[in-house]
Amino acid sequence: MMDQRPTLADVARAAGVSRAAASRAMNGAYGVSATVRDRVRAVAAELGFEPHAVARALATGRASAGRRDRIEVLIVDPDPEAMSNKPFYSRVLTGAMRALGDHDIALEVRRVATLPAEDTDPPFGRLLINVPGAAGAAYARRGRTVALGRSAPGVRFVAPDNDGGGYQAAAHLVTSGRRHIGAVFGPPTPCADERRAGFMRVLAGAARPATTADGDFTRSRGYTATRELLAREPRLDAVFASCDVTAMGVLQALREAGRRVADDVAVVGFDGSTLAEAADLSSVYMPVEDEATSAVHHLLDPALPSPPRLPTTLTVRSSS
Repeated sequence: MMDQRPTLADVARAAGVSRAAASRAMNGAYGVSATVRDRVRAVAAELGFEPHAVARALATGRASAGRRDRIEVLIVDPDPEAMSNKPFYSRVLTGAMRALGDHDIALEVRRVATLPAEDTDPPFGRLLINVPGAAGAAYARRGRTVALGRSAPGVRFVAPDNDGGGYQAAAHLVTSGRRHIGAVFGPPTPCADERRAGFMRVLAGAARPATTADGDFTRSRGYTATRELLAREPRLDAVFASCDVTAMGVLQALREAGRRVADDVAVVGFDGSTLAEAADLSSVYMPVEDEATSAVHHLLDPALPSPPRLPTTLTVRSSS
């Protein structure tokens, strides 16, 4: 005799939600609103649906293996020492953990040099960092995804006002009388492009030529790029570094060249990290922890409205 007991698919259909949403509502998992959860459970009670105990344990991730829902922080960075060399990532993790609070959700961090070809074990949600737009869109089609920084159209993201931060840095150097300004920009990513655009807009308006070099958010490239700038413009009296890690290389190159900071050459970074504080470096502060907190909140509740750009603020110290 065929089993005529209602299934989870029957509950989902009657409640007007997906089977995945019905499962989360029944299991008390995150990702559905209280309204949806109550509706699904009311429909289940009306239909007489009773989840199998083993299936329920597997669905909630609390089977014998002890697995839980997890949020994966996926970082694309070829530097194997990136997690220790770049304060940005530790600040992201701080903000993500703040958002999770006491939620029974694991936080998993994965740094890769290149994106994996397969996605055999998708998490509850993903926080993407440095993931190219097309790849970000592909991940978004597979499940809930939020990027830190602008990504492909249709991919929800959280980002600071990079353009405004670049603008503030350039305005500070111009108004303080610097005339031979250089810049070490970042890699071809949306956040680096926005910082470059804001910075160059000020110089164009002030009719100040800029000596620029491309960077990659590393100290080593900041060092070599600054040596290139000095060779091309010996009168260099200011350098904008598009991140604080890059600025550390800039400072090293200037010291070795016998240039005094800030008497001879002013230096401004971007991030406002502990590196900037330790080096007494003028830097554009961006609220990385708040970015990550907002991103995780949007992973937990996709119904939240799209987040606005977070403000950036230049902190002037002795380097400029």
